[in-house]
Amino acid sequence: MAIPVVTPLPRAPSRADGQEAFNQYADPFIAAMPPMVVQVNASLTWIGQQVTAIEGYAATVSGNVAAAKASADSAAAIAAAIGSQAGLPSMAGNARRALAVNANETGVSYQTLIMGSFIEPAMATASVSGTYALNVNTTGFFSLTPTAATTLTLSLPTLTTTQVMVFVVEIQQGSTAFAITWPGSIVWTTPGGVAPTSPNAGKRAEYILTVQGTTVKGRKGASN
Repeated sequence: MAIPVVTPLPRAPSRADGQEAFNQYADPFIAAMPPMVVQVNASLTWIGQQVTAIEGYAATVSGNVAAAKASADSAAAIAAAIGSQAGLPSMAGNARRALAVNANETGVSYQTLIMGSFIEPAMATASVSGTYALNVNTTGFFSLTPTAATTLTLSLPTLTTTQVMVFVVEIQQGSTAFAITWPGSIVWTTPGGVAPTSPNAGKRAEYILTVQGTTVKGRKGASN
């Protein structure tokens, strides 16, 4: 049904009009009223139809929401069933725990010991010169042998102010000692907060760095 149109009434007669003018305006005004009533009724019918249609749309949307929720619940149940069938442990009560292969390699479980999450699978060993990025997203232990003066940069994961991580940088000098320049953003826990000197030729030193939020603190560890 097309949107009904209500035709405006013509000019109404006024007592201020003269007799002739009053009659001139009164007849068309009165004659226009019956068609206008039909048009108003048609408009009300159309409005009622739109309200009914909107209620139908609302019911359809509600049904779709219920169907989507049922599908999500079904998918979650299927995923849980597949996980159970595959021998995966339940996720309930294991928030933020790492899922790892058991030591006897017969299955998987969520790690309850912190050690299980912090054994480094690989150590970054490299001969470095120029600029070298310490990408802590891939490993937490770097063993570096400088072959020329080297500037280190940091590539860190995003941590909150309550999250902390630790990584170690080992510098192994060859027969010639080369200078190592650390990122200026590191806060060194040394007298005056000055970065420690690089090891001498043929010597090795380890540097322990902690990251909390965006703050990186460094300290010199073992050396020979």
